[in-house]
Amino acid sequence: MELNLSNTVQYITIIAFMASVVKYLIITPLQTAIMALKEAITKIETLLFRLEQEQKNIDKRLVAVEESAKSAHKRIDGLEGH
Repeated sequence: MELNLSNTVQYITIIAFMASVVKYLIITPLQTAIMALKEAITKIETLLFRLEQEQKNIDKRLVAVEESAKSAHKRIDGLEGH
């Protein structure tokens, strides 16, 4: 098999066609899927951040309620002594 200009052009054309087919059939759907995953991860990160903030809020409120209950128990115990 002799390599000449005509054969070289044919090979280059075939390779270019195959590259475009691979790009169309494989790479483009992968890029789309990767972008969708990126968006989903961003949404999950945002949700987790909000949940962490809410948990911190709940923790602060729980401490306040526990302190209030402790104080109320002391007052009730004091009333029982009378």
